[in-house]
Amino acid sequence: MEKLKFRLLRIENVPEDIWTEFHALRDAKPIYDDPFFDPEYARLVAGVRPDTRLGLAFDGEQLVGVWPLHRRPGAWARPIGGPFSDWHGPILSADTDLAACDFLRGLGLLGMSSFGWLPQDTESQTRLTMSGANMSDVSAGWDSFLENQNERWPKHFKKMRRLARNMERDFSEVEFSFDDPSDDTFSRLIHLKREQFRRTGRHDVLASEWAHQLVDRLRHQKSDNFRLRLVSLHLDGKHAASELVLQSGKIFHGWITAYEAEVNQYSPGNFVVQFMLEAMAGTDGAKIYDAGPGLDHYKRHYSNFQLPVGSGVVRSKPFAIRPDRLLGQAWRTGEQNLNTRISEVMKSSRRRLDQVCISEIKPMSRLVGIGKSFQKAAAALELADSDASS
Repeated sequence: MEKLKFRLLRIENVPEDIWTEFHALRDAKPIYDDPFFDPEYARLVAGVRPDTRLGLAFDGEQLVGVWPLHRRPGAWARPIGGPFSDWHGPILSADTDLAACDFLRGLGLLGMSSFGWLPQDTESQTRLTMSGANMSDVSAGWDSFLENQNERWPKHFKKMRRLARNMERDFSEVEFSFDDPSDDTFSRLIHLKREQFRRTGRHDVLASEWAHQLVDRLRHQKSDNFRLRLVSLHLDGKHAASELVLQSGKIFHGWITAYEAEVNQYSPGNFVVQFMLEAMAGTDGAKIYDAGPGLDHYKRHYSNFQLPVGSGVVRSKPFAIRPDRLLGQAWRTGEQNLNTRISEVMKSSRRRLDQVCISEIKPMSRLVGIGKSFQKAAAALELADSDASS
């Protein structure tokens, strides 16, 4: 094996033959089937974010690694399209044992903040927190899938049968759409999601201009192998719940979801997932739905296997000497060693700050978001300290 060579290119400088090789690398290994690893996703993001770069690794003349990412200040990397990329990491050839930390070092980067890391090598993920992404495989058919899930979660599916009868009783029209073309449905979904961000105090990642542009471009991407799909449920013609799903050739990836609070008693979000899985089982297309990590009830009840996914920091070197990186390490140490209430506040605050740093690319917007994050953190820490003292 020759000494590996690395390049970090602006997207406008990437030759078309590299994109062709990127497609080939991605298609060669099933672990990259998720739409977030599709080269078209990287190209769409590059069209709205000027900090997009494509990292390349060559063994002689052979391309053995491709890594779309955002190069942020301080030689730090962020996931491509973050905070929307639920899976990320390098796309590697079967002919290389290149570790991600070495890839980052070859590109001249100190590390990457990650929240949807695809495990590929032990060295790069030793410091990551691992969890399980919830997957639903309906390739055996809907009846078989439903029978198996009902055996695991009989109370849930008994409840769903009761709620289905209630919906049929209370509404004259229950309409599910597997591919809703309505602008009104789309706008309502985005509105509800942004309302949820405001209500819960989370950073509104849909507020930035580039996020608007990305979602709009995805809506108009109609490739058979990569596209955005809007699934929805309407009751008597009124929006009840909907979900934006990114679709590749083999995977449906749940992306943005919302439901109407006024019909919450019917569990419309659960029915959107259930109806979607039934529709998937009855078509010739993708048979696997990826709901991502977490213990939400619908994820637990409709998942029949999990894939490991990591979150944390992947470093090109064991220690980074930049003051801001040392501060981040000190904060994470506090999360691990302080009492439970303060630790949870610190984790929540860091996640919000991460969302700001990854989604806001304009300096002023970023400063405003960081300021609000610290205000919320200070208020929450004060409350936690007060509760601990009482």
